[in-house]
Amino acid sequence: MPVVIAVPGGSGSFGRAIVDALKADNRYEPLILGRKENPKLEQETGVRIVAADYSNIDSLIKIFEDNKVDTVISTANSSPDPTPELNLIKAADRSKVTRRFIPNVWSGIDYTAEHAKIFSYATLKVAFLDSLKSTNLEWTAFYVGIFLDYYVPGFPTYTKFPSPFCVDTVNNVAGISGSGDYPVVFTHTFDIAKFAVAALSLEKWENKYFVVGDKVSFNELVRLAEEVKGVKFEVHYDSIEKMKGGQVTEIPAREKIYELLGGTEESKKMIQEMMAQLGLFLVEGLISYEGVKTLNEKFPEIKPMKVKEALEKAF
Repeated sequence: MPVVIAVPGGSGSFGRAIVDALKADNRYEPLILGRKENPKLEQETGVRIVAADYSNIDSLIKIFEDNKVDTVISTANSSPDPTPELNLIKAADRSKVTRRFIPNVWSGIDYTAEHAKIFSYATLKVAFLDSLKSTNLEWTAFYVGIFLDYYVPGFPTYTKFPSPFCVDTVNNVAGISGSGDYPVVFTHTFDIAKFAVAALSLEKWENKYFVVGDKVSFNELVRLAEEVKGVKFEVHYDSIEKMKGGQVTEIPAREKIYELLGGTEESKKMIQEMMAQLGLFLVEGLISYEGVKTLNEKFPEIKPMKVKEALEKAF
């Protein structure tokens, strides 16, 4: 019998990539947890969808036990409210059948409590890991660099709202943090999903896994995009001082994020400050993954998409 893997948030965006990767491996049976029933998507994907009330821990336990859920791979939306993720962790821990949990971290940065003091987004990720540490679950978190999907909009993806950082490959504009010479990890969500499903076969998990699709600098990304598209990009560089002041160069693609947040000056300022802090983290090399062991080493048969290849297919 296939092992049942629950995917909260599996009905859209990155969660769909996880579901597809699970469907491709007959050792597993994906079970999508959504906030409501979705017969149309259920028919489209061929995967059962169960309506889940993330505010009710007892009902989540019942879902896990009734469906014999062995592992939870979470992609549930838990920002800015961490309650859904924290309740999923509590329910999985109390479930009599659930053994393993992958939280909705999927981060470029291995955030620490020190990062959480200066960056609110890190607070959520650290809270999920702290919660898991107090359970009897076997768990691991994935660190995957920046989603390559954001830079290759013409390439297949379930990611609905591309949010490129530093380089806008559609509009040929870049606002690069610091010198742009430091290496950065980029991984496509389809490849992240493959590694996540592959990790299910490991007898024992470490508490963190790094995944590398490709590693190039932002300057190299611009050069590759210019070469593929046959155009010259407008390139700006943001100094450390500018970013410490909470400011970054605007790129056209960011307008979509502003629209989603209501387009207010307050929301723009919030995003600017977030991008500035991420830029400082980038310059520190926190998304370079230098000197760490990667999940790629355990599964060399998985050949992730490279940046140049993705650009060529997208444009």
